[in-house]
Amino acid sequence: MGQYNGALTREQFLFREMRIVARLYREGRSPEEITGQIYQENLFQYPTEREIKSKCRTALKRLNCIAHSPALVEMLAEGDLREAKWAALTAMMAQNALVAEFMTDVVGEKFRGLDRSLTSKDFYLFYETLCQKDPKAALWSPSTVKKIKAVLWNLLRENGYLERPGSETLCPALISEEFELALRQAGFQRFLPAFQAAEWR
Repeated sequence: MGQYNGALTREQFLFREMRIVARLYREGRSPEEITGQIYQENLFQYPTEREIKSKCRTALKRLNCIAHSPALVEMLAEGDLREAKWAALTAMMAQNALVAEFMTDVVGEKFRGLDRSLTSKDFYLFYETLCQKDPKAALWSPSTVKKIKAVLWNLLRENGYLERPGSETLCPALISEEFELALRQAGFQRFLPAFQAAEWR
């Protein structure tokens, strides 16, 4: 689907899966060995081989996007829950342009403007911008667009940007100095707007 991929509707945040894959990766296993162990031991706790391997491929693609940063991989594998989720979100943004632009251009702009509101209107304005950049996005069905919004809102809840389902108030993203340094050293400065709300500290 061009630059922006509607397959996000099937992928979700996958934090638990990402953490499992990161831990196996740190042990020196190859992608094939990781996939084999996850399937044989059913580490994802999925009912079918197809689902296990599909989610494993997605997790490995994301992990590969941060694999050049031992600090981010370590945080994902063994960091505290908040830190590990930040690392998983970074990997997801690095792998998916739609997620990256939503987090930096919508959420990041809200932070910069000290605007703590986030509504469906903000998403649909963002989607209109996507359609202007990539006409193929305009061909997505209404149900696909709705599912993408649901995935993004769930992503925000899982990472503490929204306190509860239905909330329209953003919470500040109080990342640690260590995590900010890891982002900079990994060359992910472009993602900082999604994480930093320094004005609220």
